[in-house]
Amino acid sequence: MKTWKWVNTLLMCTLASTIISCSGNEELTDEITNTGKDELITITVGTGANTNTRVSYDDDKVGSSNEDALKWEEGDKLLVAGYADGTLKGKEIYVISEGVGKTKASFTGTAIEGATTYSVYYPSSITVDEPTGGATFSPSAQTQNGNNNTVHLRDNIFLQATNVTDLNNITLEMKSSIMKFELSNIPTDIGSLKSLIWIVETDNGSKNMVLNLLSIADNQALTAYLSFISEEMSVKTNGKFTVILQGDKLYKAEREIISGKKYEAGNRYTAEIDNSSETMQWEELANMSFTVKVDENLGFNIPFPTSGETPANIMVDWGDGSALTIVNKGTTLSNGDGFNYEYAETGEYAIATYSDQVDETEQQIPKINFRYNRNNNNNRQKLVLINTPFLNTETEDFSDCFYYCSNLTSIPEGLFDKNIEVTSFESCFMSCSTLESIPTGLFDKNIEVTSFESCFQDCSKLESIPTGLFDKNTEVTSFYNCFQGCKKISNIPIGLFDRNTKVKDFGYCFEACSNLTSIPTGLFDKNTNVTSFWACFMGCSTLESIPEGLFDKNIEVTSFESCFSSCTNLKGVPKGLFNNNKKVTDFSGCFHSCLNVTLNKNIFSNEGSTDRFSSMNMLFNYCFQYAGAGKQNENPGEAPELWKYERGGSTWNTTDCFYNAKATNLASDNEYNTEWGTPLNWN
Repeated sequence: MKTWKWVNTLLMCTLASTIISCSGNEELTDEITNTGKDELITITVGTGANTNTRVSYDDDKVGSSNEDALKWEEGDKLLVAGYADGTLKGKEIYVISEGVGKTKASFTGTAIEGATTYSVYYPSSITVDEPTGGATFSPSAQTQNGNNNTVHLRDNIFLQATNVTDLNNITLEMKSSIMKFELSNIPTDIGSLKSLIWIVETDNGSKNMVLNLLSIADNQALTAYLSFISEEMSVKTNGKFTVILQGDKLYKAEREIISGKKYEAGNRYTAEIDNSSETMQWEELANMSFTVKVDENLGFNIPFPTSGETPANIMVDWGDGSALTIVNKGTTLSNGDGFNYEYAETGEYAIATYSDQVDETEQQIPKINFRYNRNNNNNRQKLVLINTPFLNTETEDFSDCFYYCSNLTSIPEGLFDKNIEVTSFESCFMSCSTLESIPTGLFDKNIEVTSFESCFQDCSKLESIPTGLFDKNTEVTSFYNCFQGCKKISNIPIGLFDRNTKVKDFGYCFEACSNLTSIPTGLFDKNTNVTSFWACFMGCSTLESIPEGLFDKNIEVTSFESCFSSCTNLKGVPKGLFNNNKKVTDFSGCFHSCLNVTLNKNIFSNEGSTDRFSSMNMLFNYCFQYAGAGKQNENPGEAPELWKYERGGSTWNTTDCFYNAKATNLASDNEYNTEWGTPLNWN
C-alpha cells in the first residue's frame, strides 16, 4: 500500500557534530540607519527549547536533548532592532565576538540610541519595516547537493526574540519550519533529477517553493528538505498538496487534504510518497513544446491572454538552461506575469510549457494565440516549429491563432486533439507562407467546427491537401477563402468535402491556386446546401478542364460570380454545367478572362432552352468578358445566346457580358452589341 505520512516533530535544540556557519558571508540588503553614539556593546545569545539549529540540520537528532547540539560559528551575524514606545529607533548588525563552538555566544555591535526594547533576528538579512518595526523573512533559493543532505537549510532557518529588555539574556526561538520529503519509486524515465517543486493550495491561492537538486545519483528515491514559513504554506480545507519532480520530464504526486493542514513554526514535517497506491501515483505532467528563433529583439512570451486567470499551475522551460518559471493556478494574466521572458542572446530555443492539470478533459492552459503579441515581442515571426500538440485550452475559437506566422514550417499531428470544443478555425494558418504540409487527421477531434474560413489562405508553399482532411467536421457551414492563394497545390483529393453536407459557402475557396491542374469529379456532390461558389476557382491559371456535372447536386446555389474568372488556361466548359442550378441569379464575371476557353452554347441548359431565366432578375455583367480571346485560341466554340433568352419582364444586368469575347456565333455587328458589350472582331 502506498502511504502519505504527516509527521509533526517538535524541533528541539539539536545540532550535528559538525556545524556549518550560515551567516559568515551575509550582508544586509538594505541600508542601516545608525542612530546610536557609535558605542560598541556586547549581547549574549542562546536558543530556546523549541529551536532547532540555525546552522545545519541533522534529521537523525530531531527530538533529542543533546546539550551540545547548538554551537555558534565564526562570522555569525544577528540583526538587532531597537524600539522605544513602539517606535523603531534604529537597527544594527552584531557580529560574534566570543563563544565560537559553544551553545551560547557573545555578539558585538553599535548601541541603538534611545532604545528600551529590542528584537533580535537570525539571519541578519531579515527585513525590518521602518514605520512599524515588523520583520519579514522569505527563504532564499534553496539547493540541495546530494541525497538526504541538509547543509542548504543553514541559510534559510528563521530565528527571533522580540520584546527583549535584557541584552545579556536573549533566547532565540525558531519561526520557520522544515518539510522533509521521503520519495520513492520515482519513474526511471525522469532522468537526472534537477529540482523539486512543492505546491500547496492555501486560503490565499496557490503557493510554491522550489528546491534545486545537484548530484543526485539515484533518481528513483529521494530524501529532500525545504525550510519554509509555516503560515505561508498551510493547506486550506480541501486544498491540494503537490510534489513535482523535474528531470528530463516532469512528474507529480498530488493529494487533496480534506481537513486542510495548518503548519506550526518550529516543527519538522514529513511527506512520504512511495507510489504504491492507486489514488496517488507519479503522473507525468501534461506538456507542449514549440521552437522560436529569437532575433535582436530578445523578448518572447507565451501568447496567452492578458486577462483572466491561469487554470492550473503552469511551468515554463525557456530552453536556455535557466530555471523553470512557475506561475501558480489562479494567477491573473497580464503583460507583467511570468509568461514574459528576455533571452540573453539570439538563437533558436525549444520552449516547453507544463501544466499540472493532467486530465485532458479539463482546461490545462489559457487560450493561446500567436497573432496577438504581448509587449511587442513579434511572436508571429519568431515561431518556427510546433513540436507537440496543444494542451486543452478549453476554447471554442482558434481564429487567427497562427495568422502571419511567416516562419512556421511544420505542425504536428494531433495539434488540436485536446481542444474538442472548437467551433472556428477562421484564418487559423492564414499567411503562414513557409508552411509546407498539413498532417493527416489534423481536425479529426474537432467535430463541432462550423467554419474554416480563410484557414489556409495564402499558405503559398503548401503543396498538398491530405485526403479526408475534413471528414470528421460534419457541422461545417463555410469554407470561404479556405485555400485561397495556396499557389503550390496541384490537385484536390477526391471526396474532400463529402462529409460536409451543411456547407453553404465555397466562396474564394481555391482562388489563386495557380498550380491547380484539375478538379475531381463529384467534388461538391454531397454539398447540397451550398448557396455560393463566388470566385471559387478564380485565378486558377493552370486549370484546363471542368468535370461534367460538377455542380449538378448543388440545387440551392444562388451565385457563381467570378467562379472561373482568370482561369487563363481553361480549355472547355461542359454542356449543361449549370443546368440544375435553377436558383442562381448571379453569373457576373463567371468566365471573365478565360482567354483560351472553348465556349459551349448550352452551358446553362442541356437543351439550350431559352426560358431558363424567365422572370428572374439576373446578373450577367462581365460574365464572358475576354473569354476565348487568347491569341492561340483557334477553336473558340459557341457562346450561349443569352440575348435570345426570355426575360419575362425581369431586370438583367448585361454590361460587357461578351466584351472582347471570341466565339463563332459572336459578331461585331450583333444586334445586341450595345447591351451585351462588343465581342472581339477576329474573323
